[in-house]
Amino acid sequence: MSDLHLESGGDDGPAVLFLHGSGASGAVWKPVLERLRERGTRYRWLVADLPGHGRSGHRDDYSPEGYAGAMSAALTGVLGENASLHVVGHSLGGLVGMTVADGTHGVTVESLTVIAMKVAWTEEELARRSATADRPVRIFPEEKEARELFGRISGLRGPAFTDEDRAGGVTARDGGYALSADPGITGAAPATGPELAARMRAVTCPVELACGDHDPGIDPADMAEVLGHQVTVLPGAGHNVHIERPDLIADLVERALGR
Repeated sequence: MSDLHLESGGDDGPAVLFLHGSGASGAVWKPVLERLRERGTRYRWLVADLPGHGRSGHRDDYSPEGYAGAMSAALTGVLGENASLHVVGHSLGGLVGMTVADGTHGVTVESLTVIAMKVAWTEEELARRSATADRPVRIFPEEKEARELFGRISGLRGPAFTDEDRAGGVTARDGGYALSADPGITGAAPATGPELAARMRAVTCPVELACGDHDPGIDPADMAEVLGHQVTVLPGAGHNVHIERPDLIADLVERALGR
């Protein structure tokens, strides 16, 4: 039985898988799903908590292949053999989507939308990332405090999200409450330049890239050069475009579906 948390709903139309970024959970896609529902878009949505995140179990392997293997197994369990779907991935979720879409994981990806893919890291950023993996787990006496921290890390703040949305990133531990994410998810060095380029070349479906025009960590020109596709720059948004401008992400989803 899979320990990967995967939710599904919507209509009998084409399936769309939404994959969140590092440190977040599938709840971040709530505003996008609501926009698509308001528009009457007919599709079947699937939202996962990636391994080591949210309500999914921890693993030893947080490589792109490790994520993709777990994701593909869960998809086959829900959609059946020879599953066919569209994939929308933010940041880490985009990397997982690229890996799933290489034609070797038993899933047919009809289109891939990658949002806010970081393609280069400074030494300072890498050092901070590595330090996070080794940091002791912080225990809070009250669940509310842990939920608030998860909200800040994941972007699950503001009127679009509830305490229940944030509760998916928190677990009871050692007499208190802690984030449920595995600190080990940042232990491995992130994929950059040549590796990302090679993974994108292996993708077997149409691709669309996008990022916010105020994303401090993403240069659309660099993203386009490394990944080999034009980048759509989305106005009025930073890194969490799906939260800040869910209407624009809904546009990308409908474009992928050919609407």
